[in-house]
Amino acid sequence: MSAARTELFALTTDQVDLVFPLAREADSQMTLEDWRHFAETSAVADPSERRPPGILLASRNGQIRGLVAYEVSTSGTPDRVLAATRTIIIDRTRERHMALDMLGGLLQIAETEQCTRIYAELPPPSRWLHTHWSDPGGRVFRLPVECFALTGPTDTEKELQATSVVNFRPRN
Repeated sequence: MSAARTELFALTTDQVDLVFPLAREADSQMTLEDWRHFAETSAVADPSERRPPGILLASRNGQIRGLVAYEVSTSGTPDRVLAATRTIIIDRTRERHMALDMLGGLLQIAETEQCTRIYAELPPPSRWLHTHWSDPGGRVFRLPVECFALTGPTDTEKELQATSVVNFRPRN
């Protein structure tokens, strides 16, 4: 696989435990049983299958370095919306490229599912990702992408576990 290309594929049932350390980067309190409970309902048999709810994995050089969970939601809006949560990116050298590749994968899923927009739940430390994904007017990407940050415990956060973006690049 080329170092300049992100490979995107669905989480398969045999990868659930393998991906746990990456998922745990988002939530240090998450147990393996918690992760299994969440992931096994979204895992598929074929890595090319991308149906909601699902978990999209991103790999470079044969190593899984990112994931994002997604589902289609119709609540609170008359339109179908692809809701992205649990975004995790660990790639010291190409994180911005990987982030855009992952968004491209989400856009393809949203179009396949006839969604009119994407909502991406992001934690406060992910300002860099917010600037790369946010397009509420749909001027840059094929669909509007609305990013919102979690600022503290809310009812939504209690229902959906918080998204985390892990960025190991030192901040200046």
